[in-house]
Amino acid sequence: MSRKIKLIIRGDCRTIAFLGGAMGIDFTDRVAIVTGAGNGLGASYARALAARGAAVVVNDLGTSVDGSRDGSHPADRVVADIIAAGGRAVANVDSVATPDGGRAVVDTAIKEFGRVDIVINNAGNRRNAPIGEITPDDLESVLAVHLKGALYVSQPAFAVMKEQGYGRFLFTSSSAGLFGNAGQISYAAAKAGVFGLSQALAVEGAPNGILSNVLLPMAGTSRALAGMSAQATAAIGGIDPATVHADDAEMVGALVTYLVSERCTHTHEVFAAAAGRYYSAFVATTRGWRSPTGAVPTPEDIAAHLAEIRSRAGYTVPDSLGADIEANHGDGADPYSAVRGYFDAVRRKDADTLYDVFTEDADFDVPGARLTGNHAVRDFYRGVFERSTPLPTPGPLMADGDQVAVRIALHLDGADYRMADFFTIAPDGRISRMHAYRAD
Repeated sequence: MSRKIKLIIRGDCRTIAFLGGAMGIDFTDRVAIVTGAGNGLGASYARALAARGAAVVVNDLGTSVDGSRDGSHPADRVVADIIAAGGRAVANVDSVATPDGGRAVVDTAIKEFGRVDIVINNAGNRRNAPIGEITPDDLESVLAVHLKGALYVSQPAFAVMKEQGYGRFLFTSSSAGLFGNAGQISYAAAKAGVFGLSQALAVEGAPNGILSNVLLPMAGTSRALAGMSAQATAAIGGIDPATVHADDAEMVGALVTYLVSERCTHTHEVFAAAAGRYYSAFVATTRGWRSPTGAVPTPEDIAAHLAEIRSRAGYTVPDSLGADIEANHGDGADPYSAVRGYFDAVRRKDADTLYDVFTEDADFDVPGARLTGNHAVRDFYRGVFERSTPLPTPGPLMADGDQVAVRIALHLDGADYRMADFFTIAPDGRISRMHAYRAD
């Protein structure tokens, strides 16, 4: 029987079968490199890929959490487990923190198995400290393994994949790197750099069939818990991480297995797994405020328009630097973004964001309510959210100029409805009119 999880991709909930089943994910004839694969999550990834037919290079020096060698040989143990289970694997003990070491890891794959299809950059260390206590050696050690190590392995692997016309990269980052956490300055900086590395590699690799994504894993493995300082633990609420993230390496591994498979066609994205929750994260740009043509704004102008600059209504997720630049020189509103922002806010029960989605004089006409202005819309939904949880499922959006129409299935207060919604989008990207009626 297959095990199924929910994978949330930018609000789209899709059921994907892992560990067997309808998807039939198979790695026969594929070769994978997993760095930091001697323990914990990395070892789990290596075993999972091998169980599905991949030949695996298990890279691990044998170090403690701070990166110092401890005399252990964990890669050999993982390889022995894989071979005993009928799989193919080879150990590698080169350091990813040097260009020569990274090259040697890839050379091992070529020598033993003849190709490289998958690279999971998982190797890492931690030297957590408050900003005032970070030493140059601590910073360099963390950057060398997480960021430089990811580059030093990926660079030669990319060249091989380019010749093959196929490749899958998965870079291990962290919520600490994307969102921050006290007491983890060096670690967060390195993990943020890993995010940037994957994003750039995804853009460069796309023409050659090479995909790259970022993983934000949370699992209560012994190494993860050992690397948490008292300050870092306190910063996430003073809760023992073991009670927040049960030892769910296999659950993280289900997502990893999918992301490095042929079935996965997504790239330039960030996926996360934590305590049975699967979700995505992304960096977005707001529509913002555009100064009048040719006019240099004053600081007071910026302050006066800060609400528009910060508003998340109608945000965009650029897929490259070029896309962001193009948006800066574009004009007019994207009608789809405004309507998506409305439905996202309703599903999140976020009345304050709905205030940003609508204009100050918006005409809002739905069954049971006819209102004017974003204040009234916000207050209306606050009342709705207090007594119920509306779950709208919109169909395809249809736009004609500044007009958008969509049919939705609405679940509210235990009943299901069919609705037709019509929107008018203002030049600033917000909704100036919404009219909804029953269509069932």
